[in-house]
Amino acid sequence: MRPQRVLQELQWVAGFAAAFMLLHWLTMQAGPLFDIIPGSISLIYLPAFLRVVSIMVAGSSGVVGIGLGGFLMSWAYHDRPLLVSLAETTAACLAIVLAHAALRQAIGVARLPITFWNLIAMTGIYCACNAVIHGLMWGLLDVDFGLAPWQLSLMMVGDLLGVVTMFLISRIVIRRARQLSL
Repeated sequence: MRPQRVLQELQWVAGFAAAFMLLHWLTMQAGPLFDIIPGSISLIYLPAFLRVVSIMVAGSSGVVGIGLGGFLMSWAYHDRPLLVSLAETTAACLAIVLAHAALRQAIGVARLPITFWNLIAMTGIYCACNAVIHGLMWGLLDVDFGLAPWQLSLMMVGDLLGVVTMFLISRIVIRRARQLSL
């Protein structure tokens, strides 16, 4: 791989890691309003947007970036054990990779075009995969924070609302930027 390509990939990783940590931190600040299980399930989880966008924009480098950001927030910010932090990171990354692969398979393409409807489909598949994989992982690790199975459905809702919220904020910011540049 050429040095220029390696640098670009590292920039994607660093950018998505930093953006993930910022959005996770913002979600935690709003936690008292939206948390179902503090630090684990929120009714509006803003980083879910980055998970969907990362793989479509930057491929594996984007996923590594959100994985790194997620791991650092779990381990350093939430002070979770190393194994739990690694498992949660793996669960989240696996969910988005599986959702992406399933959608590519369903559409029959090697590379998904970034369209509104593909983003909607990716979001739906990702939300389901993420909650199921996290639930399985928390069960296997016997993580006990009072998780009830119905709360995993709220995890799906929180991921969906996080994607929708950030999509709307992104649209507003892009429109304002275009208006200012004219």
